[in-house]
Amino acid sequence: MIQPGDTVRYLNAVGGGKVVRVDGKIAYVDDDGFETPVQVSELVVVLPAGHVSDKPGKKMFDQEAFDAGKSNVRPKIEERRTERGDKPGSISSLISPISSLPIEETAYGDDMTLLLAFEPDNVKKLDTTDFGAVLVNDSNYFLSYLLLRRDEAGTGWTVESRGEAAPNELVDLARYTHADLHRIERIVFQAIAWKDGKSFEFKTPISVSRKIDLTKFFKLHCFRPGVYFDTPVLEVPLIAEVPRNLKSKG
Repeated sequence: MIQPGDTVRYLNAVGGGKVVRVDGKIAYVDDDGFETPVQVSELVVVLPAGHVSDKPGKKMFDQEAFDAGKSNVRPKIEERRTERGDKPGSISSLISPISSLPIEETAYGDDMTLLLAFEPDNVKKLDTTDFGAVLVNDSNYFLSYLLLRRDEAGTGWTVESRGEAAPNELVDLARYTHADLHRIERIVFQAIAWKDGKSFEFKTPISVSRKIDLTKFFKLHCFRPGVYFDTPVLEVPLIAEVPRNLKSKG
């Protein structure tokens, strides 16, 4: 049940915010200063009313996991292979557990939401600022992922970033100047999803392609805070699975 004060994300669109009031089946969401009416059935609660994150930092979501990834707390894949004696190219070496932190699953996280977010260093100087690219894994699954970009000749693909993401984690991918952005106008995101040490629902390997509108990097209104960031970012949706309770209703 959606209540005033809940922090929510949209099921069928990018973004979210805090619920201001609920009128029947309509919830009014404070979305960057504007009250947006949304069907209650199209919202998912990510932080119930009365709960306050005690984790510092400008990013919402799983700050501890994000910071751990940036500080290399998790062992690198090569180190894990050596520790376990995995042979190069073996299945276990490709999909090995990656988290030394406790995994806390969310009630909605078996229905995956993945997106790319581009965060400007200075949103007031979009013409000259650099951008950080972040992968948001809003799910209860570990991911082994590849981010591919079109090659310079336009005839093939090359790896832009690859790695692993823990459940409910933000992962730094790369940094871009305006001169670099043309490289990622066309991208393909591929990933394999699994859970560590427990039974889970099989997910079809992910492969999605996107054409990014590079003109948005110059438009202030395209950068907005949301569920995962409390600073303005440009979001590029990758996967947004419909929750199974809505599937059954349909």
